[in-house]
Amino acid sequence: MFLWIGPFLLLSNVVHTNITMSDSEIKEETEVEVEEAKADVEEGLEDAGEGLEDASDKVQAGAKAVAKKVADPDKDLESEYQKEKIKEKMD
Repeated sequence: MFLWIGPFLLLSNVVHTNITMSDSEIKEETEVEVEEAKADVEEGLEDAGEGLEDASDKVQAGAKAVAKKVADPDKDLESEYQKEKIKEKMD
């Protein structure tokens, strides 16, 4: 049956269907999303830890290079830094 109201056509007796997920499907999808989020966080923490460790090595190498430069002003600061950086990476 059709009903005209102004410029609009309304349909009656139209069967509406709602496609919904069952509770178990929602739970499964949520669990998958949570696991993916956990994996992303763990990966981010590993990357941050590696970055922090690298920064720490550079600071230590720089401090040792400066200490050597103070002890012997004729030493080249950049070359001492590079030597110490290599030592820090090996530790």
